[in-house]
Amino acid sequence: MSATLTDRIRGLRHSPEPPPSRPDPLPPRGFEYAKAPSARATKLTRWGWRSLLALGVILLGLLVGQNIAANNRAATTPSTAAVNPDVARTAAATFTGDYLSHDPLAAPTAGQDALRRDLAPGGDPVRMSFAGIGYLSADVVIPGAVTTIDPTHAVVAVQARVTIGMPGKSAAATQTAATSTAAAPGRAANATALPSGYTVVAAEWLPLAVPVVQTDSGVLVDVAGPVFSDDPTPAPEATTEVDSTATEAAREWVTTLFTSYALSSTAAAYLSAPGVNLAGLSGAVTVTEISTWQLSTPGPDGLRTGTALVGWTFAPTADLTTSQTYSVTTTTSDNRWYVTALGTATGSAD
Repeated sequence: MSATLTDRIRGLRHSPEPPPSRPDPLPPRGFEYAKAPSARATKLTRWGWRSLLALGVILLGLLVGQNIAANNRAATTPSTAAVNPDVARTAAATFTGDYLSHDPLAAPTAGQDALRRDLAPGGDPVRMSFAGIGYLSADVVIPGAVTTIDPTHAVVAVQARVTIGMPGKSAAATQTAATSTAAAPGRAANATALPSGYTVVAAEWLPLAVPVVQTDSGVLVDVAGPVFSDDPTPAPEATTEVDSTATEAAREWVTTLFTSYALSSTAAAYLSAPGVNLAGLSGAVTVTEISTWQLSTPGPDGLRTGTALVGWTFAPTADLTTSQTYSVTTTTSDNRWYVTALGTATGSAD
């Protein structure tokens, strides 16, 4: 077949128009097709279900976490039952009788088991025990007012009469180790007879503030332990940070405070805030040292809470020493420190 000129020269031949495309067939009609969701609706439904599933997983995780936290709190916090005042008095009086007993001829650990039995977990009977060659025994213990701190903490005021003994001139030749006796009905007490060769040198009434706490096993003496005090219990310690600068600035002052407190002269020494009259200890004991002292940052009311580990001695009456943890509430005015409350360190229900 011969080629024409139009076939040889590109672009001269006019290409015919393509046939018109056929229109899309009409969509199907009918009841079943009308029920089918659109692609957009299907996508939204799929994302909705995914969101609900994710929300369910998150809520389940939060519920499990809350249950675990609640179980941990229940395992670490004491019972919420309020301290019964009568039970608190009994616990404080029992502990005081064992606490104010010291046999100089017994082993250093003698009586610590009796103290540990009545102490809340964390209490240290070693720190609370007396030391020295003096003899100490409580023959009368009278529990008094119970001050409630919170539903699980209280402080019991106790008056105790103690007998104090020291070795006589011939005691060195007559001291013998204490002998064990047959077990008797009742609870074993930390009390012994006056050792051979010892004589009674004093009989004193000692005021104590004994903190108690309600635990799952009953009312026990709180870990801080009792202190020599006949004054109202201060407010519970605030959970504030320790102020190192203020602690050092008040270190000499706190030694003067407890020296004067032992003599019942804090007001005369201008150590008490106006209107605060501390009873003191009337010379029953004297300070040996303040081995630990910490003072907090001021609270919203401007008051600071201090904690002092005070060493006491019955000298010169007797060679007897011990240490006690005190809570001290302080304020300042004209660059001077003043005490507003002093007593045993107490816990809180937090």
